[in-house]
Amino acid sequence: MRSSRTASVPLAWIPILLAFAFALPSAAEELFEVASFPNRGRCVAAELAELNGDGRADLFVVVLLGIPPEERRIIRVYLQRPDGSLPESPDHTLRVPEWSAVYDIADLVEESPGAELVLLQPEGITLLSLADASGKSWQLPVPGPTTVGLADDERGLEPYTLVYDDFGDEPWILVPQIGRLTALSPKGEVRARLDVPRRANYLILPRTGLVAIESDFQIFVDVPKLAIGDVDGDGRIDIVSSTRHEIRVFLRRKDGSYPQAPDRTLPLRLVAPRDHIRGSGGVASEIADINGDGRLDLLISQVKGGFTDAATTIFLYLNHGGEWKLGDPDQTLTSNASIGSNALFDMDRDGRRELFSIEFQFSMLEVIELLMSREIDIDVAIYRYNEKEHFGKRPWMKKKLSLPVNFDTLRLRGFVPVGNVDVNSDGFLDFVSSGGGKALEIHLGDAKGPLSQWGGRQKMSTAGVIHFADFDGDPLPDFVLHDPHHFDAPVQVGRNLGALPGTPPSLLARPPKAGP
Repeated sequence: MRSSRTASVPLAWIPILLAFAFALPSAAEELFEVASFPNRGRCVAAELAELNGDGRADLFVVVLLGIPPEERRIIRVYLQRPDGSLPESPDHTLRVPEWSAVYDIADLVEESPGAELVLLQPEGITLLSLADASGKSWQLPVPGPTTVGLADDERGLEPYTLVYDDFGDEPWILVPQIGRLTALSPKGEVRARLDVPRRANYLILPRTGLVAIESDFQIFVDVPKLAIGDVDGDGRIDIVSSTRHEIRVFLRRKDGSYPQAPDRTLPLRLVAPRDHIRGSGGVASEIADINGDGRLDLLISQVKGGFTDAATTIFLYLNHGGEWKLGDPDQTLTSNASIGSNALFDMDRDGRRELFSIEFQFSMLEVIELLMSREIDIDVAIYRYNEKEHFGKRPWMKKKLSLPVNFDTLRLRGFVPVGNVDVNSDGFLDFVSSGGGKALEIHLGDAKGPLSQWGGRQKMSTAGVIHFADFDGDPLPDFVLHDPHHFDAPVQVGRNLGALPGTPPSLLARPPKAGP
């Protein structure tokens, strides 16, 4: 039983960025067979998953009708037919359970066909079957404290990884709580309870009468990032949580259990007192196997100062004997970027991660340019790992990007580009961008490097959010695209036609299937 989601749009800035960097040919090609489904309401989620146990991927759409307090949240389910088509109207509709905060998709219930919707709620997890109109559900409560899913997301329903297949014969549901992480089996048994940091920021204004806000008490809750992998080299899966202040390591025991208190707590001490008080700067940890030795390494990105005096430093800590030597980084990279962000991807599938470094220079000139051109200029550099220089002194690729912005929504004009999907199934990660909301644009990776060749362009509306998954049972990823920022925007499903360069011969262009 594994999670049904194969690739989705990352929520971080990293993959935004690269696909806008290259000149685009004018010729348009049909790369996907696209079907459009009319939609009433505001679609806040749409994904492809096998829902009813017939072995075919289906479509579900989560729609918000109206606004609070009259708002209704419903799920529309479209089941794939034997000929590969989807119906024009949903097969059935269900209500979203009250207080559902975020969701995942996984096949967890043996007696239920297909995958279930995994919903985080204040007191635990709800598993909801979408197989038919009965809407059968299972409640998996967790012992206190309350989860971080305090209430409905007021403006949407976001995907979030809750189900992990890394721990053995059965998947685990990792439930984030306030100061606690509880691991559940698919039947609700508690497998582990871990003490993780709890961070919150409150906004409570004095009642002077000079300023009024919507509520008397506002709170921002910060959930620690999680990394799953082997830290100490014993071949067992460990759990690591990180915040801007500290890293906690929980080592798995021989009997498969985890301690409630961390085995190691590593204070980072990278936030300057001035940044801590004013809430500026930032410290972000990326924890992954960088050099391919099977153990987790650590990459820390530190931003000091505010927009006008910021500086970014990247610290690389390789795993030495099961530890990260925080006082002695293996590599340090610095810049004077106002905003910096970094991520790790294995672009060429060689077992080692590439470093994606993104920088934005904030100045009055940049603000004026943004207002005039409605584009943000960002510098992107990709560093390839090697044993001698680590990420090297010179980037593998360096580009200056311009990102078109919609001032009405204060978002990009199209979907956030995807950088973790192999569109032509040749073994190298590719990038799919939105052409400023007007077209799918694909840059292909190959043995020469990331985005080394042009794949193609297909005109279509690309505003919103895109998810990739296999719809028709071949290795080529298909997509579903929805727009959560506009009412009554249609949902689009695209079937990969195998027309991209580099597609394996056995998957080359096939005739489209029938149906919408």
